Amino acid sequence: MTDMAKSFLESYVAAFERIEGWFSRDAALMFMAYNEVVASQGIAGDVLEIGVHHGLSAIGLSAMRREGARFVAVDLFEELQQQNISGSGQGSRRRFEQNMAEFFADVGFVRCIVGLSSALQPADLGGGFSFCHVDGGHSMRETFQDLELCADILLPGGLLALDDYFNPAYPGVCEGAVKFWLTHDRLLRPIAIGFNKVLFQKEPRSSDLNEAFDRRFPQIPHKTVTLWETPVHAFNSFAAIIDLAASSPRALVTKQSFRMDAVLVPEAAGITSRGGVRLNVPVRVLNRSSIPFGVGTDAPFGLSYHLMSSTGGDLQFDNVRSYFRQPLEPEEERIVDMAIEVPTAQGSYQVEVDIIWEGITWLKNQGVQTPRIELTVI
Repeated sequence: MTDMAKSFLESYVAAFERIEGWFSRDAALMFMAYNEVVASQGIAGDVLEIGVHHGLSAIGLSAMRREGARFVAVDLFEELQQQNISGSGQGSRRRFEQNMAEFFADVGFVRCIVGLSSALQPADLGGGFSFCHVDGGHSMRETFQDLELCADILLPGGLLALDDYFNPAYPGVCEGAVKFWLTHDRLLRPIAIGFNKVLFQKEPRSSDLNEAFDRRFPQIPHKTVTLWETPVHAFNSFAAIIDLAASSPRALVTKQSFRMDAVLVPEAAGITSRGGVRLNVPVRVLNRSSIPFGVGTDAPFGLSYHLMSSTGGDLQFDNVRSYFRQPLEPEEERIVDMAIEVPTAQGSYQVEVDIIWEGITWLKNQGVQTPRIELTVI
Protein backbone atom coordinates (compact mmCIF):
# COMPACT_ATOMS: atom_id res chain seq x y z
CA MET A 1 0.00 0.00 0.00
CA THR A 2 0.99 3.64 -0.27
CA ASP A 3 2.93 5.46 2.45
CA MET A 4 0.23 6.68 4.86
CA ALA A 5 2.49 9.56 5.96
CA LYS A 6 2.18 11.05 2.48
CA SER A 7 -0.85 12.49 0.75
CA PHE A 8 -2.38 10.50 -2.10
CA LEU A 9 -0.83 12.86 -4.64
CA GLU A 10 2.62 12.71 -3.04
CA SER A 11 2.52 8.91 -3.18
CA TYR A 12 1.15 8.96 -6.72
CA VAL A 13 3.82 11.32 -8.02
CA ALA A 14 6.52 9.20 -6.36
CA ALA A 15 5.15 6.15 -8.23
CA PHE A 16 6.07 7.69 -11.57
CA GLU A 17 9.65 6.60 -10.87
CA ARG A 18 8.73 2.90 -10.82
CA ILE A 19 5.52 2.32 -12.78
CA GLU A 20 6.13 2.00 -16.50
CA GLY A 21 4.09 4.27 -18.72
CA TRP A 22 4.13 7.19 -21.12
CA PHE A 23 2.37 9.61 -18.83
CA SER A 24 3.63 12.64 -16.95
CA ARG A 25 2.96 14.19 -13.56
CA ASP A 26 2.03 17.42 -15.28
CA ALA A 27 -0.54 15.68 -17.50
CA ALA A 28 -2.14 14.08 -14.44
CA LEU A 29 -2.39 17.44 -12.67
CA MET A 30 -3.80 19.14 -15.76
CA PHE A 31 -6.50 16.46 -15.96
CA MET A 32 -7.29 16.89 -12.27
CA ALA A 33 -7.44 20.67 -12.47
CA TYR A 34 -9.91 20.73 -15.35
CA ASN A 35 -11.90 17.86 -13.85
CA GLU A 36 -12.18 19.88 -10.65
CA VAL A 37 -13.57 22.85 -12.60
CA VAL A 38 -16.25 20.84 -14.42
CA ALA A 39 -17.13 19.00 -11.20
CA SER A 40 -17.78 22.38 -9.58
CA GLN A 41 -20.30 22.95 -12.38
CA GLY A 42 -22.13 19.72 -11.53
CA ILE A 43 -20.46 17.54 -14.18
CA ALA A 44 -19.16 14.50 -12.32
CA GLY A 45 -19.55 10.82 -13.06
CA ASP A 46 -17.80 7.70 -14.31
CA VAL A 47 -14.34 7.73 -15.90
CA LEU A 48 -13.15 5.71 -18.92
CA GLU A 49 -9.65 4.99 -20.15
CA ILE A 50 -8.87 3.29 -23.44
CA GLY A 51 -5.33 1.91 -23.22
CA VAL A 52 -4.33 1.52 -19.55
CA HIS A 53 -0.95 -0.24 -19.98
CA HIS A 54 0.26 -0.77 -16.38
CA GLY A 55 -2.13 1.69 -14.78
CA LEU A 56 0.05 4.78 -14.30
CA SER A 57 -2.58 7.16 -15.66
CA ALA A 58 -5.46 4.95 -14.47
CA ILE A 59 -4.54 5.54 -10.84
CA GLY A 60 -4.90 9.29 -11.21
CA LEU A 61 -8.04 9.04 -13.34
CA SER A 62 -9.70 6.67 -10.86
CA ALA A 63 -9.09 9.16 -8.09
CA MET A 64 -10.87 11.85 -10.12
CA ARG A 65 -14.18 10.02 -10.49
CA ARG A 66 -17.30 10.99 -8.56
CA GLU A 67 -17.66 9.23 -5.21
CA GLY A 68 -19.19 5.81 -5.86
CA ALA A 69 -18.71 6.03 -9.62
CA ARG A 70 -17.02 3.51 -11.89
CA PHE A 71 -13.64 3.45 -13.58
CA VAL A 72 -13.81 1.50 -16.87
CA ALA A 73 -10.49 0.23 -18.26
CA VAL A 74 -10.29 -0.97 -21.86
CA ASP A 75 -7.11 -2.66 -23.09
CA LEU A 76 -5.94 -5.60 -25.19
CA PHE A 77 -3.53 -6.59 -22.40
CA GLU A 78 -1.41 -9.70 -23.03
CA GLU A 79 -4.26 -11.82 -24.35
CA LEU A 80 -4.99 -9.92 -27.58
CA GLN A 81 -1.70 -8.28 -28.61
CA GLN A 82 -2.04 -9.79 -32.08
CA GLN A 83 -4.81 -7.22 -32.63
CA ASN A 84 -2.54 -4.28 -31.70
CA ILE A 85 -2.17 -3.10 -35.29
CA SER A 86 -0.60 0.26 -34.46
CA GLY A 87 1.92 -1.13 -31.96
CA SER A 88 0.98 1.52 -29.37
CA GLY A 89 1.94 -0.16 -26.10
CA GLN A 90 1.60 -3.62 -24.59
CA GLY A 91 -0.43 -3.59 -21.41
CA SER A 92 -0.17 -6.07 -18.57
CA ARG A 93 -3.37 -6.86 -16.72
CA ARG A 94 -1.50 -8.37 -13.80
CA ARG A 95 0.66 -5.28 -13.31
CA PHE A 96 -2.32 -3.00 -13.86
CA GLU A 97 -4.31 -4.74 -11.13
CA GLN A 98 -1.32 -4.82 -8.76
CA ASN A 99 -0.70 -1.11 -9.19
CA MET A 100 -4.36 -0.22 -8.72
CA ALA A 101 -4.53 -2.31 -5.54
CA GLU A 102 -1.55 -0.43 -4.15
CA PHE A 103 -3.52 2.84 -4.20
CA PHE A 104 -7.09 1.65 -3.59
CA ALA A 105 -8.00 -0.71 -0.75
CA ASP A 106 -11.19 -1.72 -2.58
CA VAL A 107 -10.97 -1.91 -6.38
CA GLY A 108 -14.56 -3.02 -6.82
CA PHE A 109 -15.25 0.21 -8.71
CA VAL A 110 -13.01 -0.97 -11.58
CA ARG A 111 -14.57 -2.62 -14.61
CA CYS A 112 -11.88 -4.15 -16.82
CA ILE A 113 -12.74 -4.86 -20.46
CA VAL A 114 -10.24 -6.97 -22.40
CA GLY A 115 -10.75 -6.32 -26.08
CA LEU A 116 -10.82 -3.83 -28.91
CA SER A 117 -12.50 -0.54 -28.07
CA SER A 118 -13.84 -0.51 -31.66
CA ALA A 119 -15.99 -3.52 -30.77
CA LEU A 120 -17.77 -1.60 -28.02
CA GLN A 121 -21.07 0.19 -28.41
CA PRO A 122 -22.30 3.01 -26.13
CA ALA A 123 -24.91 0.62 -24.73
CA ASP A 124 -22.08 -1.66 -23.55
CA LEU A 125 -20.78 1.08 -21.30
CA GLY A 126 -23.80 3.17 -20.40
CA GLY A 127 -23.88 6.94 -20.12
CA GLY A 128 -22.86 9.22 -17.31
CA PHE A 129 -19.14 9.57 -18.03
CA SER A 130 -17.55 12.88 -17.10
CA PHE A 131 -13.99 12.11 -18.27
CA CYS A 132 -12.54 9.87 -21.00
CA HIS A 133 -8.85 9.34 -21.72
CA VAL A 134 -8.15 8.02 -25.22
CA ASP A 135 -4.72 6.35 -25.40
CA GLY A 136 -5.44 3.14 -27.27
CA GLY A 137 -4.91 2.35 -30.94
CA HIS A 138 -3.09 5.16 -32.75
CA SER A 139 -4.24 4.66 -36.34
CA MET A 140 -6.64 7.05 -38.02
CA ARG A 141 -9.53 4.58 -37.90
CA GLU A 142 -8.92 3.57 -34.27
CA THR A 143 -8.68 7.19 -33.12
CA PHE A 144 -11.82 8.19 -35.01
CA GLN A 145 -13.80 5.27 -33.59
CA ASP A 146 -12.61 5.94 -30.05
CA LEU A 147 -13.60 9.59 -30.30
CA GLU A 148 -17.04 8.63 -31.59
CA LEU A 149 -17.52 6.17 -28.73
CA CYS A 150 -16.40 8.61 -26.04
CA ALA A 151 -18.41 11.51 -27.45
CA ASP A 152 -21.51 9.31 -27.23
CA ILE A 153 -21.05 8.31 -23.59
CA LEU A 154 -19.82 11.65 -22.22
CA LEU A 155 -22.14 13.93 -20.31
CA PRO A 156 -22.67 17.39 -21.86
CA GLY A 157 -19.73 19.45 -20.64
CA GLY A 158 -17.67 16.32 -19.94
CA LEU A 159 -13.98 16.10 -20.81
CA LEU A 160 -12.03 13.96 -23.28
CA ALA A 161 -8.24 13.76 -23.27
CA LEU A 162 -6.49 12.54 -26.42
CA ASP A 163 -2.93 11.23 -26.36
CA ASP A 164 -0.26 11.81 -29.04
CA TYR A 165 -2.20 14.35 -31.13
CA PHE A 166 1.05 16.12 -32.06
CA ASN A 167 3.35 13.07 -32.00
CA PRO A 168 4.96 12.64 -35.46
CA ALA A 169 5.45 8.93 -34.75
CA TYR A 170 1.66 8.47 -34.83
CA PRO A 171 0.21 10.76 -37.53
CA GLY A 172 -2.98 8.71 -37.55
CA VAL A 173 -4.05 10.25 -34.24
CA CYS A 174 -4.17 13.77 -35.65
CA GLU A 175 -5.75 12.50 -38.87
CA GLY A 176 -8.49 10.66 -36.99
CA ALA A 177 -9.16 13.63 -34.71
CA VAL A 178 -9.45 16.07 -37.62
CA LYS A 179 -11.78 13.67 -39.43
CA PHE A 180 -13.96 13.61 -36.32
CA TRP A 181 -13.98 17.41 -36.18
CA LEU A 182 -15.02 17.71 -39.82
CA THR A 183 -17.80 15.13 -39.55
CA HIS A 184 -19.29 15.97 -36.14
CA ASP A 185 -19.84 19.73 -36.34
CA ARG A 186 -17.94 20.92 -33.26
CA LEU A 187 -19.30 18.25 -30.92
CA LEU A 188 -15.94 18.34 -29.14
CA ARG A 189 -14.39 21.72 -28.35
CA PRO A 190 -10.61 21.90 -27.74
CA ILE A 191 -9.81 23.38 -24.36
CA ALA A 192 -6.16 22.78 -23.44
CA ILE A 193 -2.87 21.47 -24.81
CA GLY A 194 0.05 20.16 -22.78
CA PHE A 195 2.26 17.22 -21.92
CA ASN A 196 1.47 15.26 -25.11
CA LYS A 197 -2.29 15.59 -24.52
CA VAL A 198 -5.12 17.61 -26.01
CA LEU A 199 -8.14 18.15 -23.78
CA PHE A 200 -11.61 18.57 -25.30
CA GLN A 201 -15.00 19.40 -23.82
CA LYS A 202 -18.27 17.98 -25.14
CA GLU A 203 -20.85 20.46 -26.30
CA PRO A 204 -23.22 21.84 -25.22
CA ARG A 205 -21.45 23.51 -22.31
CA SER A 206 -22.89 25.91 -19.78
CA SER A 207 -20.00 28.42 -19.73
CA ASP A 208 -16.48 29.16 -20.93
CA LEU A 209 -14.38 26.48 -19.25
CA ASN A 210 -11.07 28.32 -19.57
CA GLU A 211 -12.50 31.45 -18.00
CA ALA A 212 -13.63 29.30 -15.08
CA PHE A 213 -10.20 27.63 -14.98
CA ASP A 214 -8.44 31.01 -14.79
CA ARG A 215 -10.66 32.12 -11.93
CA ARG A 216 -9.98 28.92 -10.00
CA PHE A 217 -6.23 28.64 -10.80
CA PRO A 218 -4.94 32.16 -11.51
CA GLN A 219 -1.37 31.24 -10.57
CA ILE A 220 -0.93 28.57 -13.24
CA PRO A 221 0.75 30.26 -16.22
CA HIS A 222 -0.17 29.43 -19.79
CA LYS A 223 -0.29 30.94 -23.24
CA THR A 224 -3.23 31.05 -25.63
CA VAL A 225 -2.98 29.28 -28.99
CA THR A 226 -5.53 28.33 -31.62
CA LEU A 227 -6.65 24.77 -32.43
CA TRP A 228 -9.66 23.87 -34.57
CA GLU A 229 -10.36 27.61 -34.97
CA THR A 230 -10.72 27.85 -31.18
CA PRO A 231 -8.51 29.63 -28.59
CA VAL A 232 -7.10 27.10 -26.14
CA HIS A 233 -4.76 27.17 -23.15
CA ALA A 234 -1.27 25.74 -23.74
CA PHE A 235 0.67 24.64 -20.66
CA ASN A 236 4.27 23.71 -19.95
CA SER A 237 4.22 23.26 -16.19
CA PHE A 238 1.79 22.22 -13.47
CA ALA A 239 3.92 20.27 -11.00
CA ALA A 240 6.00 23.31 -10.01
CA ILE A 241 2.89 25.18 -8.90
CA ILE A 242 0.74 22.55 -7.14
CA ASP A 243 1.17 21.87 -3.41
CA LEU A 244 0.98 18.07 -3.45
CA ALA A 245 0.87 17.70 0.33
CA ALA A 246 -2.13 20.03 0.65
CA SER A 247 -3.96 18.76 -2.44
CA SER A 248 -6.21 15.86 -3.32
CA PRO A 249 -7.06 14.60 -6.83
CA ARG A 250 -10.40 16.42 -6.74
CA ALA A 251 -9.19 19.56 -4.94
CA LEU A 252 -5.82 20.95 -6.03
CA VAL A 253 -4.11 23.66 -4.01
CA THR A 254 -1.53 25.94 -5.55
CA LYS A 255 1.59 26.74 -3.58
CA GLN A 256 1.09 29.91 -1.58
CA SER A 257 4.82 30.53 -1.85
CA PHE A 258 4.87 30.28 -5.65
CA ARG A 259 6.05 33.49 -7.26
CA MET A 260 7.78 34.70 -10.41
CA ASP A 261 10.21 37.55 -9.78
CA ALA A 262 13.70 38.71 -10.66
CA VAL A 263 15.99 41.71 -10.45
CA LEU A 264 17.65 42.57 -13.77
CA VAL A 265 20.55 45.05 -13.90
CA PRO A 266 22.32 45.61 -17.25
CA GLU A 267 25.99 46.49 -16.89
CA ALA A 268 25.61 49.18 -19.58
CA ALA A 269 23.00 51.93 -19.63
CA GLY A 270 23.68 52.74 -23.27
CA ILE A 271 25.28 51.10 -26.30
CA THR A 272 26.51 52.47 -29.62
CA SER A 273 27.05 49.98 -32.44
CA ARG A 274 27.03 49.59 -36.17
CA GLY A 275 24.00 47.83 -37.58
CA GLY A 276 23.52 44.17 -38.42
CA VAL A 277 25.88 42.71 -35.81
CA ARG A 278 25.33 40.62 -32.71
CA LEU A 279 26.47 41.94 -29.35
CA ASN A 280 26.73 40.36 -25.93
CA VAL A 281 25.66 42.64 -23.06
CA PRO A 282 26.30 41.44 -19.49
CA VAL A 283 23.20 41.53 -17.27
CA ARG A 284 23.22 40.84 -13.55
CA VAL A 285 20.29 38.50 -12.79
CA LEU A 286 18.98 37.86 -9.28
CA ASN A 287 16.35 35.10 -9.18
CA ARG A 288 13.66 36.17 -6.71
CA SER A 289 11.29 33.41 -7.86
CA SER A 290 10.31 30.35 -5.85
CA ILE A 291 11.60 28.01 -8.59
CA PRO A 292 14.95 27.80 -10.39
CA PHE A 293 15.47 29.42 -13.78
CA GLY A 294 16.04 26.01 -15.34
CA VAL A 295 17.58 24.57 -18.47
CA GLY A 296 17.31 21.33 -20.42
CA THR A 297 13.52 21.05 -20.22
CA ASP A 298 10.61 21.59 -22.59
CA ALA A 299 10.18 25.02 -20.98
CA PRO A 300 13.64 26.51 -20.36
CA PHE A 301 14.33 29.98 -19.02
CA GLY A 302 16.26 32.49 -21.07
CA LEU A 303 17.38 36.09 -20.97
CA SER A 304 16.02 38.10 -23.89
CA TYR A 305 14.69 41.53 -24.78
CA HIS A 306 12.00 43.54 -26.53
CA LEU A 307 13.12 46.01 -29.19
CA MET A 308 11.46 49.42 -28.98
CA SER A 309 11.65 52.76 -30.71
CA SER A 310 13.39 55.68 -29.02
CA THR A 311 10.01 56.77 -27.63
CA GLY A 312 9.12 53.31 -26.27
CA GLY A 313 6.90 52.02 -29.07
CA ASP A 314 7.00 48.28 -29.76
CA LEU A 315 9.07 47.28 -32.78
CA GLN A 316 9.87 43.59 -32.21
CA PHE A 317 8.66 41.82 -29.07
CA ASP A 318 10.30 38.39 -29.63
CA ASN A 319 14.04 38.27 -30.09
CA VAL A 320 17.03 35.97 -29.69
CA ARG A 321 17.22 34.04 -26.38
CA SER A 322 20.25 33.57 -24.15
CA TYR A 323 19.29 30.45 -22.22
CA PHE A 324 20.78 29.84 -18.79
CA ARG A 325 23.65 27.38 -19.15
CA GLN A 326 23.03 26.04 -15.67
CA PRO A 327 20.02 26.52 -13.38
CA LEU A 328 19.86 29.78 -11.44
CA GLU A 329 18.45 28.81 -8.06
CA PRO A 330 16.09 30.99 -5.99
CA GLU A 331 17.96 33.92 -4.41
CA GLU A 332 21.04 33.12 -6.50
CA GLU A 333 22.68 35.90 -8.50
CA ARG A 334 24.74 35.63 -11.67
CA ILE A 335 25.99 37.75 -14.56
CA VAL A 336 24.58 36.43 -17.84
CA ASP A 337 25.62 37.55 -21.33
CA MET A 338 22.50 38.66 -23.21
CA ALA A 339 22.77 38.45 -27.00
CA ILE A 340 21.41 41.44 -28.93
CA GLU A 341 20.92 41.43 -32.69
CA VAL A 342 21.47 45.05 -33.65
CA PRO A 343 19.00 46.42 -36.24
CA THR A 344 20.44 47.34 -39.64
CA ALA A 345 18.70 50.72 -39.82
CA GLN A 346 20.54 53.63 -38.22
CA GLY A 347 18.82 55.47 -35.42
CA SER A 348 17.95 55.37 -31.73
CA TYR A 349 16.27 52.41 -30.04
CA GLN A 350 15.48 51.02 -26.61
CA VAL A 351 16.27 47.44 -25.58
CA GLU A 352 13.93 46.25 -22.80
CA VAL A 353 15.58 43.41 -20.86
CA ASP A 354 13.29 40.52 -19.89
CA ILE A 355 13.31 36.81 -19.00
CA ILE A 356 11.16 34.27 -20.82
CA TRP A 357 9.86 31.01 -19.40
CA GLU A 358 9.64 29.40 -22.83
CA GLY A 359 6.13 28.62 -23.95
CA ILE A 360 4.63 29.91 -20.69
CA THR A 361 5.24 33.56 -19.88
CA TRP A 362 7.52 36.57 -19.96
CA LEU A 363 8.41 37.87 -16.51
CA LYS A 364 7.30 41.32 -17.67
CA ASN A 365 3.77 39.90 -17.83
CA GLN A 366 4.14 38.83 -14.18
CA GLY A 367 4.85 42.37 -13.04
CA VAL A 368 8.66 42.17 -12.98
CA GLN A 369 10.48 45.46 -13.53
CA THR A 370 12.22 45.33 -16.92
CA PRO A 371 15.08 47.82 -17.37
CA ARG A 372 15.84 49.46 -20.72
CA ILE A 373 19.13 50.03 -22.48
CA GLU A 374 19.54 52.93 -24.90
CA LEU A 375 20.81 51.63 -28.25
CA THR A 376 22.27 53.91 -30.93
CA VAL A 377 22.91 52.37 -34.34
CA ILE A 378 25.46 54.21 -36.51
